[in-house]
Amino acid sequence: MVTVLLVDPALKWLADRFAKQLPDDVNVEAVSDFSDSEFRRLATDATVLVNARRPIDATTLAMAPGVRFVQMIGAGTDPLDRAALADAGVVAAFNPGVNRTGAAEHTIMLMLALIKRLPASDRATREGRFAPAEVITRGIDDLVDATVGIVGMGHIGQAVAERLVPFGTRIVYHSRRLLPDVEERFGAQRLALEELLRRSNIVTLHVPLTPETHHLIGPAEIAAMPPGSYLINAGRGGLVDEEALLDAIVSGHLAGAGLDVLEHETDGLNPFADVPEIIVTPHLGGGSRNSMNGVVDRCTANIRRFLAGQDVSDRIDLGHGR
Repeated sequence: MVTVLLVDPALKWLADRFAKQLPDDVNVEAVSDFSDSEFRRLATDATVLVNARRPIDATTLAMAPGVRFVQMIGAGTDPLDRAALADAGVVAAFNPGVNRTGAAEHTIMLMLALIKRLPASDRATREGRFAPAEVITRGIDDLVDATVGIVGMGHIGQAVAERLVPFGTRIVYHSRRLLPDVEERFGAQRLALEELLRRSNIVTLHVPLTPETHHLIGPAEIAAMPPGSYLINAGRGGLVDEEALLDAIVSGHLAGAGLDVLEHETDGLNPFADVPEIIVTPHLGGGSRNSMNGVVDRCTANIRRFLAGQDVSDRIDLGHGR
């Protein structure tokens, strides 16, 4: 019997849904934590791994000697050591665009929560202080007055831009190439990253995490942002130098940040737990019912293709190994 193993504990609740959409002779298992001991026990007989955040490298593959296919649930591929997969003869695939709606709406939510000071308002009323001036005097902003800089104009970046248009927001973007269709549809202007940072009241990140984009937003980039501006990261935690972000919040240079991802989120710790200006959500931007329906449908369809000896969709180019 073939075993499909869901290797991120956040996916455990999907195990039954995967089982219902895979052939009867496929066994579906799921880890409940990130420990090596549980992974080693469950992965011994696994042929397919379904992953979100667990690093898949040579050490991981050594604990799962029968694995021949790794399916990522979303667009991110940074947990994969491509050379190690290629060396082991393992095929990998991802799901670009599957979570675009959920991730884009989550991004807009973080923007609004920050500029409308939702956490402070909620905290005050829970403490019995119905004193609007307490919040209003700190400043409440509107998206119609904002310039939002979108770093990365792929599926999710474009979905964010589409949702900003009705607010009347000015949109600028940074991408590797000019996108005339995007500029026409959203009235967006392409800028170099430094200029985008300088001109944006809100900066939102939607690029993949690669060696080139690691700590894309560091001390110099944050310093280039206007005083009182906001940073949103619903992409990958490693895109932001978190120490530099904290320094900018404590100094008052940035008014706030909204993070759906952290650099070391699989540790289960929030390094900003005592910083009210930083909203942290647990990497759930793509977790809407709509998005997760698409995840299960696309992942199981690809697993069926693989098991049938067919080419998988959205195969990741692993290069030629080491």
